[in-house]
Amino acid sequence: MATSRRRPRQALVAAIVLVGLATACSSSKGSDGSSSSADIRIMGVGTFQSPTLSLPDAAPSLTAHVDQINAAGGVNGRKVKLILCDDKDDPNTAADCARRAVSEKVVAVLETYTGHSPQIVPVLEAAKIPLLYNPSVASVDGTSDISFPRDTGVMSIYAGLGIELAKAGCKKGGAVVLSVAPTQLAAQWLERGFKAQGASFAQASVGATQADFSAPVAKLLSQGVDCLVPVTAPDQGPKIVIAAQQSGKKVRIGAVSSEFSSTALKTLGASAEGMIITGAEYLPADTAVPAVKDALDGMKQYQPNVAPVTAFSMDGWASVTALEQVLQNVDGQPTAESVLQAAGKTSPKTGLLADFSWQDEAPDTDFPRVKNWGYLVWTVKSGKAVLSSDGFVQAKGIF
Repeated sequence: MATSRRRPRQALVAAIVLVGLATACSSSKGSDGSSSSADIRIMGVGTFQSPTLSLPDAAPSLTAHVDQINAAGGVNGRKVKLILCDDKDDPNTAADCARRAVSEKVVAVLETYTGHSPQIVPVLEAAKIPLLYNPSVASVDGTSDISFPRDTGVMSIYAGLGIELAKAGCKKGGAVVLSVAPTQLAAQWLERGFKAQGASFAQASVGATQADFSAPVAKLLSQGVDCLVPVTAPDQGPKIVIAAQQSGKKVRIGAVSSEFSSTALKTLGASAEGMIITGAEYLPADTAVPAVKDALDGMKQYQPNVAPVTAFSMDGWASVTALEQVLQNVDGQPTAESVLQAAGKTSPKTGLLADFSWQDEAPDTDFPRVKNWGYLVWTVKSGKAVLSSDGFVQAKGIF
């Protein structure tokens, strides 16, 4: 997109359907409970448990991969000490996590998912602590020099969803959109995807407390939409799918991978059949992918009581993989400054997200730090998301 084109610099947050287990702020130590001054101290920040959002397998994936690395001797002979901080989906707590990262003298911060980068990044920026392999959830993720985002957040996956639905035959896309800035922005990218393929678009707004979706679904169907996308709160998406089925009209459903977990798809059963799903990372169900199998094996060994069922388990594992590659390019005891310098020279290869380089030219000049615009595509068959794209796809015609 040319710099002359403007759009709101709002938080970019993907709709997520997850229910979760808790991981409070804690530290990962050696098996004897000790830590050494030569340890490499890092922090993992995320919304691990809150009334609005919980990520059951995000923190355990970070812990499992760090434990695996330490069991193999660490990085360059140094053990990694992981400090976890749950932001509880609260901006003030998120800022506290960032301040704790500074006081703990960590050399890097990893994020599985948090919607509060605007509170985290300025604190880390002042301390020159790199934020590695974080999701792009706000404009600051795509512009700050200490930010190294792993993907575009909602931009490519919603634009890609519109593209894929239109390629599947949708002439007019429809979206039920929660009336808050992040989901409205996601809908804008969804519309771009539809229009890139010559399809039209309509949307109906709903509130956060809405429980019955028959009216907004009926409104969109009356406008002639032939496919429907929930762009809503975590618990609303499946209800929209059911409302569409109960309407009696045949309509194709589209969604992003973070919104419908394998558990949700199984619960929906036949209602989800044929759903097209897009996402930025492979899912735990994609066991034919070597990196997925490695992550699953590692979590089974080091976090056997946690079932990796969401995309965020893969994100956590990939974040530590990327960190390890950065640390291997640091001479001597890593510091925040040396890790920041090494990160800019490292091209992360995780096998779970598209390969890219921080030296790549950003497709969208409004977000110069966002390099990876690749997305994957799945089709739901018999209650399971089955990978249908041949690797990662690049969205075209959306800028």
